[in-house]
Amino acid sequence: MADPYDTDLHDQAIQLPYRQLLASLHYAFPTTVFIYYAISQGIAVCTLQTKSAAYDHPRRRVIAWLLMLGIITYFTQLSNLVVHAVLLNRFPPADQDIIIGLLSNALVFGVEFVGLSDTEKPVWYPFTGSIWLALAFEPFIQFLSLKARPAKSLAFTEIFDISVVGVRYLFLVSALVLYYEGVWSSRQEKGTDSERQSLLKSNGQSTGHVSHDSDPEDQSERNQVNGYGGTAASSDSDSSTDASQSPTTDQVESPWERRERQANEAMEKRLKEKGNWVTYAKSFLIFFPYVWPVNQRSLQIRVVLVGVCLLFMNAINVLIPRQLGIIIDCLSGTNARNPWTEVMIFAGLKLVASEAGLSLLRQWLWIPVEFYSFDAMSTAAYSHVLNLSSDFHDTKSSSDIMMAIQSGQSISNILESICFRAFPMLIDMTVAFIYLSVTFGPYEGFITIATAAVFLYIATHMIGRLKTARRGEVSAWFKEHYVRQAGIQGWSTVTCFNQVGHEEARYSEAVKDRVAKSQTVYFGYVLAYAFQFLVLLSGLLAGAFLAVYQVTHDQATPGQFIMLLTYWAQLVAPLTFFAGLGKSISRDLIHAEQLLEIMQTKPTVKNKEGAGPLHFKAGRVRFDHVSFSYDKKKEILKNINFEATPGMTVAFVGATGAGKSTILKLLDRFYDVTKGSIQIDGQDIRDVDLFSLRAQIGIVPQSPILFDDTIMNNVRYARLTATDEEVYEACKAASIHEQILGFTDGYQTRVGERGIKISGGELQRVAIARAILKRPAIVLLDEATSAVDTETEQKIQEALRVLCEGRTTFIVAHRLSTIMNADRIIVVGGGEIVEQGSHEELISRKDGKYAELWSKQIFVKPKDKEASTKDDKQTGKGRKAPNIVNDLTPEATNSELAKVKSKPVLSAQPNGQQNNNSTESNQGSVADENSKPSGHKKEV
Repeated sequence: MADPYDTDLHDQAIQLPYRQLLASLHYAFPTTVFIYYAISQGIAVCTLQTKSAAYDHPRRRVIAWLLMLGIITYFTQLSNLVVHAVLLNRFPPADQDIIIGLLSNALVFGVEFVGLSDTEKPVWYPFTGSIWLALAFEPFIQFLSLKARPAKSLAFTEIFDISVVGVRYLFLVSALVLYYEGVWSSRQEKGTDSERQSLLKSNGQSTGHVSHDSDPEDQSERNQVNGYGGTAASSDSDSSTDASQSPTTDQVESPWERRERQANEAMEKRLKEKGNWVTYAKSFLIFFPYVWPVNQRSLQIRVVLVGVCLLFMNAINVLIPRQLGIIIDCLSGTNARNPWTEVMIFAGLKLVASEAGLSLLRQWLWIPVEFYSFDAMSTAAYSHVLNLSSDFHDTKSSSDIMMAIQSGQSISNILESICFRAFPMLIDMTVAFIYLSVTFGPYEGFITIATAAVFLYIATHMIGRLKTARRGEVSAWFKEHYVRQAGIQGWSTVTCFNQVGHEEARYSEAVKDRVAKSQTVYFGYVLAYAFQFLVLLSGLLAGAFLAVYQVTHDQATPGQFIMLLTYWAQLVAPLTFFAGLGKSISRDLIHAEQLLEIMQTKPTVKNKEGAGPLHFKAGRVRFDHVSFSYDKKKEILKNINFEATPGMTVAFVGATGAGKSTILKLLDRFYDVTKGSIQIDGQDIRDVDLFSLRAQIGIVPQSPILFDDTIMNNVRYARLTATDEEVYEACKAASIHEQILGFTDGYQTRVGERGIKISGGELQRVAIARAILKRPAIVLLDEATSAVDTETEQKIQEALRVLCEGRTTFIVAHRLSTIMNADRIIVVGGGEIVEQGSHEELISRKDGKYAELWSKQIFVKPKDKEASTKDDKQTGKGRKAPNIVNDLTPEATNSELAKVKSKPVLSAQPNGQQNNNSTESNQGSVADENSKPSGHKKEV
């Protein structure tokens, strides 16, 4: 067969420009298509088009297979070239560009085929644009191919090649026609559906907008949900969770999984709000002052030097394989260099690249920067959390907050992964491609790129397919953990009910389930890693065969062959890193999202700009038409009006949830009033410095919280400058000093987390001692004796007298016996003041709410007439118990009260009897006004 390239010099001169342009186009065609696809796909991902794509093209699979047929035509052309080369017994130099071009096109469109096949609802313009580019390049390349050929009749192989190109062109045109036909048909169907759509929803509500993307079956399911027993479907904007992400009914969600799901949903919601990844990423600029040492010039210099070290490492990664090749050439006599000198240079390069060289220097430079970031971010997050308002802390669990603070490390991980690992490794990959292409020719460069592409595809897709199995393994692991934890923590319950065998069976089943799922995941990872190794081995063998061919034909040296093998070994780490980069960044972003949410939360209660300190005079407190709502919807307090003069004791009583504790929270500015104002000595507390306000207020909560520290430090926490003697005096005033001295370690006794190692009464008295040590001007007591026995309550009441003496005091109580000596008692019901006055004034009002509460706690209410008659018939008694409250005259009632008030202790029972049972002492709560009376019967 005649060689079409054996032409005379005149024809070669004419064809040379065409050949040069044709060679350029063989490289430009796949490069242009790949760059367009990468950029357009990147834009689609960045602008969230891939997440919001709701159009499932009816011809997607057909178009994908037409694209695959087009890819097959590239390999058909390659087969034609191979046959041509075998017949000519040589590879013409021009065929190298053609082969690289065909292989590159097959690789690029193969990547697009995979993307189109794996995505049910793709963004289409990256694919259609690539096809349009192919349709533009193909005729031009074919025209230049004809011009670059000799002016002779076309051979069979050339006619075959033109026919294959024509078939490929037909496939690509058909793909575009099917795409646009499907788009047009879908639009027509949507228009028809819109015209036929009823104006009424299935639940009878009218609608002004119909979602054309909704599937009829999905709509039917939503209608069923909105029917009997269901809830109305909320709009997409109101829903922050994805149904696919929500746990199913048969899936037990662990706390870890719940936090991960909620963080992922929060990130998705914020992404939708921001509109694209760029704007979303800008949200994290709030962390910039903590990640970048803004005012630390020395640390900034260290960061720059770290970047220089990384660039040197890129150079070293090239020089070491090259130097090894030079040594081999020296030993084989290919060059005349001194092998000893080259070996010393190689040793020096290895030393620089080792952990004792540039790596050590880089770590020495980077560690102070890294710890600065950790220190600054953790401190800033902790400070921000402490300065947030009560509404934040009341709605967040402490564990979630602490985990979010620790998530600050995720920000550093993202920056370190991108700046100090991804960029250097990307440079390594680029240098490897260029260097190998220059050294061994474009074939070697293509092998490198193709191997990297296939490796990354297998790594991401095969490991991605294990996501469901991995989630199941994590769920099984947590199930095993919780079964084990429950059995050990509840050992006493397990033993008491003789359920050891049951717990053993439960744990054994959980372990077997976890092991089975772990084996599935482990085998999946092993299989994925095996395929990755095969890809790398195939690429290495292809590159090695090409290098051996070039060495045997004197186109390369043995040293270059060794360099190739060494270089390939260095490329494994970057490929593995890039395979998991997306997953690691996504995980770090989800964790960082938790901290970002907290850092962007602003305190609702804060100092007004220019607010001065509180000028405390006497302690006159006034609530002026105060209203308050936690959620801005339902009012908790409505038009509260009262005034407390200096030194007055004001008590609040009422049912649980009436708003009593809320009044104390408003006074201490845990929340700000919705309407009205609270004034201290004529100053609106919103206009004064918050810290100066709280410095004048001491509070004893219903459930005091102590730190896991010594009693001395817990009491001194109220005033850190207090001496030991002042702490002792405060504890003596709280009637706890002698009891503390009876402890093994005295005041150095550690109370445990939240004070768990001491009793409830001791805990309350330590809290009172802490309040006494503070020396507040205003005292807030919120159920300070709610959970103690009568004897302990007497001691606490004595301590409270010391604390409240001469101070404006506000008390919240359920047991009316503890506040009957208050100067003013305010009855709160439904967020409003029902009545107020002294104990004598309120008890004298027979129809008043306070008198009703008092009768329920102190006296026995008579049975109703029907129940009494029934009991009389059963017992044979005809005498009805007298109604103590109704039968007693106001004078008699006041006489009884006088007896009670003569007692020295406020907590004494009004009937003169003591209840030593701590449970019975709390039965007088007015939480349930319809409960049975809990007081003792008064003898008549």
